[in-house]
Amino acid sequence: MAQLTKKDLVKNWLLGYSSETCYNYERLQGLGNTNAFMPIIRALYPKEKQAEELKKYLIFFNTEPSWMGTVVHGITAAMEEKRANGEDISADDIISLRSALMGPLAGIGDVVSQSIAYPILAGICISLALNGNFAGPILFEIIYKALMLGLGYSMYMLGYNKGRDAIVELLQTGLLNKILEAVSIVGLMVVGAIGASNVSLDLSFLNWEFDNALGTITFNVQTQVFDGLLPGLLPLLAVVLVWRLLAKKVKPTTIILGIFVFAFLLIAVRFLMGQYA
Repeated sequence: MAQLTKKDLVKNWLLGYSSETCYNYERLQGLGNTNAFMPIIRALYPKEKQAEELKKYLIFFNTEPSWMGTVVHGITAAMEEKRANGEDISADDIISLRSALMGPLAGIGDVVSQSIAYPILAGICISLALNGNFAGPILFEIIYKALMLGLGYSMYMLGYNKGRDAIVELLQTGLLNKILEAVSIVGLMVVGAIGASNVSLDLSFLNWEFDNALGTITFNVQTQVFDGLLPGLLPLLAVVLVWRLLAKKVKPTTIILGIFVFAFLLIAVRFLMGQYA
């Protein structure tokens, strides 16, 4: 009876992180996944059948490979083990399941990694770095990788131990979507706090004084207009403007150059108003 060892499973899981090796437009992660499943195929099948069994992985495949997508590899390993032991599982069954799960797991994995873990952790570590703490970028790399590997391994073993039915049930009940929505809200709050605390746009130098019969009247654009409407309004508008430009596919380098030009214009205005005298 062919049986996978913990060593075989760990090899398959770790090699899955190189699934974008030989990434190409015809098969995307296909070749990388073929390489990742070599330990599984070698452990389950005799040498004369290994090449044939590997062919099922050479087709088009693409999912999020690090956080949630590993569950697909775990399910596949379990199916391969059952297939090698004579259960009625064909190569087409394995291909069909992988094709069916790769899309939903890609969407969930991208949300977890790019919309939740990255902005929340980056926001905290950026704040540390801005306050002069050298641990900020170091902590980001360590914690991000620990979260990625920890969740990736857990999802792989969940797929191997529970099989396809558990994942299909989670997708059908919508539980994963509810959890992701809740954590996404927290992520948005963190990003909003970063904008409020770290983006600065101050026009308080636009200050004028007028004399009349009642005395001297002071008018300040920052305190009496923008802060009077909503404190932090200008940083909010700056963040929203950058977001809209990115949404319209404006290059980040173009946006950065635009910010530099705008900042120099403000400096020139302050100089003309005698702020640097």
